[in-house]
Amino acid sequence: MSPFLRIGFSKFEMDPGLAYHEEVLNPYCAVYMKEAIDTEKGQVHKQKKPTMYPPWSTTFDAHIHPGRIMHVMVKDRTAELKSEATVALDSLATRCKKENGKLETWLDLKPQGRLLMEAKYYLEKT
Repeated sequence: MSPFLRIGFSKFEMDPGLAYHEEVLNPYCAVYMKEAIDTEKGQVHKQKKPTMYPPWSTTFDAHIHPGRIMHVMVKDRTAELKSEATVALDSLATRCKKENGKLETWLDLKPQGRLLMEAKYYLEKT
């Protein structure tokens, strides 16, 4: 089995002073794991597993495969807010290993906001 990351999101913040003035109503995360696939037109990323909706301050596991990415989208119940970011799992694993296996970092979202992400690297035994 491959190594994996245990990932959690604990806090979402809007950028102060940006255009989104309404109160964010019950923000939630949608996580899309996408695999790298070689095609005639080059490499594309395709989602093969169902979208995850992890509750705040919980964790989920993501195996590390070459080219695998995690696309995170934060939405609110009004469907007004949609902020997102994409992270390569292998680069996230490398950062975790440099930090003694555990990382806590703010993930900048586009077009606005940031998300507090925790990740822990595990080397799964076969």
